[in-house]
Amino acid sequence: MINFLLGVLLLAICSLQPVVCSRDVMGPHLDNPYQIPFLEANRNVSLSRTWQILGPFRSGTREAIWGADPLEYYNGFSSLSYSTNATFNSALAVNGAARWSLVRADVSSTSPGSIKASLNVSFPEVEWSFLQSVYGWSALQYQAWARGFLNVSQPNGQTIALYMSGLLEFLVDGKRHFGGNFYSYHRAPVILHLSQGQHTLDLRLTRDVRALGAADEPIIGVDVEAEERQMSLSIDQESLLVSDITQGRLGNGWASINVQNNLAEWVEIVSLSSPDASQYVLDMESLPLFPYQVRPLIFSISLGPPLKFEFSVDIIYKTDTEKGEVLGTLPFQVKLVEKSLSETQKITFLHSARIVSYAILRPPPLTSTCGFHEGRKPIPVMVALHGAGLQADAPQVREMLDAANFICSWKLLPTGVTPWSGDDWHIWGASDVQAAIAAIPEWIKNVNWTGPHATVDNWILTGHSNGGHGVWFFSTHYPDNIIAAAPVSGYSSIENYVPYSMWQESDPIVSSVLQRSRSNYKNELLLENAAGIPIFQQHGSNDDNVPVYHSRLMHELLGRTQWPSQYNELPGKGHWFEGIMTTSSLLEFYEERATSQYRPTTPLSFTISIPSSGAMGSVYGIYVDQLQSPDMNGKIEVTRDLGNGLWYLQTQNIHRFRLSVSTRVEVPVALVLDRMEYPFIVNPSLFEKTWYLKSPLNRWITSNDTEWKNIYQRHGNQMGAMDAILRSNGAFTISTCSADAEHIALQISRNLLQYFAADSLVSEECSSTAPFLDQTSKNRHGNFIVLAIGDDLPPSRNPAFPIRVCRGTLMLSKICNPLHSTYEAGIDSQRAQKYVSEYTYQKGLGALFLRPLENERLELIVWGADLHGLEQAARLVPTLTGVGQPDFLVLSDSCRWKGHGGLLAAGHFNKFWQISPSSYLYRGPGTYEKYSL
Repeated sequence: MINFLLGVLLLAICSLQPVVCSRDVMGPHLDNPYQIPFLEANRNVSLSRTWQILGPFRSGTREAIWGADPLEYYNGFSSLSYSTNATFNSALAVNGAARWSLVRADVSSTSPGSIKASLNVSFPEVEWSFLQSVYGWSALQYQAWARGFLNVSQPNGQTIALYMSGLLEFLVDGKRHFGGNFYSYHRAPVILHLSQGQHTLDLRLTRDVRALGAADEPIIGVDVEAEERQMSLSIDQESLLVSDITQGRLGNGWASINVQNNLAEWVEIVSLSSPDASQYVLDMESLPLFPYQVRPLIFSISLGPPLKFEFSVDIIYKTDTEKGEVLGTLPFQVKLVEKSLSETQKITFLHSARIVSYAILRPPPLTSTCGFHEGRKPIPVMVALHGAGLQADAPQVREMLDAANFICSWKLLPTGVTPWSGDDWHIWGASDVQAAIAAIPEWIKNVNWTGPHATVDNWILTGHSNGGHGVWFFSTHYPDNIIAAAPVSGYSSIENYVPYSMWQESDPIVSSVLQRSRSNYKNELLLENAAGIPIFQQHGSNDDNVPVYHSRLMHELLGRTQWPSQYNELPGKGHWFEGIMTTSSLLEFYEERATSQYRPTTPLSFTISIPSSGAMGSVYGIYVDQLQSPDMNGKIEVTRDLGNGLWYLQTQNIHRFRLSVSTRVEVPVALVLDRMEYPFIVNPSLFEKTWYLKSPLNRWITSNDTEWKNIYQRHGNQMGAMDAILRSNGAFTISTCSADAEHIALQISRNLLQYFAADSLVSEECSSTAPFLDQTSKNRHGNFIVLAIGDDLPPSRNPAFPIRVCRGTLMLSKICNPLHSTYEAGIDSQRAQKYVSEYTYQKGLGALFLRPLENERLELIVWGADLHGLEQAARLVPTLTGVGQPDFLVLSDSCRWKGHGGLLAAGHFNKFWQISPSSYLYRGPGTYEKYSL
């Protein structure tokens, strides 16, 4: 009887507050979810406790970047209202029907003026284990939507910074913000000024196995944090980067801290000063911030006696550049840490994109056995790459080589700029590794180190998990730098980690273009390049994060290269345990390779595999500058004759290569190319000035002409797929050509900072050669991202470039028969026959493509026939790895729900910036093709 009365009382309470009690008493489906309770507190901003959920729907590995949202077929989630009776077709849901439900959020106040709602969303009714038994980890990935509300109580509204941890996109009052904070970096919030009242938050939930794992129930966990902003400028104190002090000296003077503009107008940081420590010299360039933009403030510190380890720095800024009105100052604290020579050191340096990054450096041990008292005999650098989600300064990373300290080598732990190394140690992360290694001599000079120097071209490379994948990447893409490699618990490639089987359907040609774009990092195809490198693999047999299959596979494939790896599988061990990087077998391997410092004898015969990616160094001194076609890998089969010094090269899909000085192998006397009757005599003094290239008549010739490196020929940093834009020598410039594109420019700037810690200048000048380039040296050499709508797009600097817009049409030209002399110079001949595909402007039509600039620079064109098309194209500006963007894309409005299946065109540019033969050009309704002579 008592239980009955308690039940009646509980139902009565729930009838008054149905949503609050819904999860525990009434189940997930309610008829009246609209009275959303907010956190009751005396604050300006509050978040709803109850959120409306709709899902699940299928989602392939990294597919959400393309759109691929099935609800867009119904005009998007924001157009839908909560209803317990509504159903939506879903291949994942029970009975094929996804329904609405409710979930209770954990709402808390994280700090004064800040509130956070944490959601854990799951669909336990789905038979995930059965799906996984058929489709593997890809079946544990899905998408859903959540709706909640944010309330502003201030009569004049409130400026709010929104941190969306675990999200890729969300909408505020129906306005989309793409990029979010998928990896929970908490670096680049969306800053908005919201009026008084209730605001709708629509969150797109995406479950990604690589980010969230696959060992437990497939739950999506996200945090929505709203932080009030009262000041014009904010400082992210946690983002401060500064070098450690050793022997009273800074290892490097470069420093940076992120600053956030909370105003709807430009702010310019003018200078820095330090009232607490006048002996410190702080040097910086002026830094303009676009409305609501976040940028890294880069400065340098010069020390002077007496040393002061903690001091305050004032930022002096103004809001009106024309009037020069100084608004005020904003202070932040700098704390310097002193380390002894025997400890690990945090060193700062400039990344190639001119941002400040850091690495953890440990000098060689101060013992006679390491040659410390034998002068300055150089010793190798042991580079250890961390796993995903870890900072190099975290104890787990900083200490993972402590047991290897006795080994005579420099120990370096790069960060890769971000905890996910920017892009899985590919272009962005690889540049960080190279810059960190290059910074060691500067540290030696700055701290007055008297021990052995570092041979910065000789690397003993090791890494764990994502870092293990990085070891495979460097071993196959930069093999001449590596004297030994030890991938630990590493995956072979992105595609092999979590299969791409759940993607939306598309024409097989479209899928092949995307697969070709991802193949630049498919290390299984490039293992031949690692022949000659001593490789020691280690993996735990019970690894539930990176299955041991990856290491077994690479061990099997290496056995076919005539240079097999050593392989050590640890019975019963999982993905990580203390000491995993310094097992007895690994220590023995490290010590042996550090002692020898050089590779064993070079193979008499070896094969080089060249992807279309520009992220490729030399292999035994052979450096390939250009492929004949980007649609397939290049191959060079080399046979060395030690008797007469001849090298016999058999090539496939190679257009231009040269020789570089390499300590790995003796210089050849002459080269015999593709069984030619006469050899090419090699002159070592002309290595860097002599190219071997295929003539238009398909014969090998030599050339000393450097003028080929022009805007008509693709080369150097311009090589690769769309992620080649990340190979920037300087900060990015985001140029807007249309009045409605400013919020897209801000989104791209925010995403570059969020996912790469990259800096960007937002400009309202519509040109990659605008006058402001010369105003700030910081942006003089960087790549451009140009935004335009309709006919606002300016023409390419290359007059033969095959994509252009004109009078309501987007035109793509494809040369049919290019064998003539002017084509070799990259100039389109008037006599060359062309296919011209024209796409008339229509709703949602968008495009994204690379264009060449001088000095190996690039501009990435983000274009739309209307604002919707521009927004759709902007989603594909590189953020996450594994998406597979080729060199150019034309998107229809249906990409919103079809994903890559809605593409109208996709493909690659060849060495002359013309569309490659295997590219996809759709010619259907709304498009037409014509021929021209």
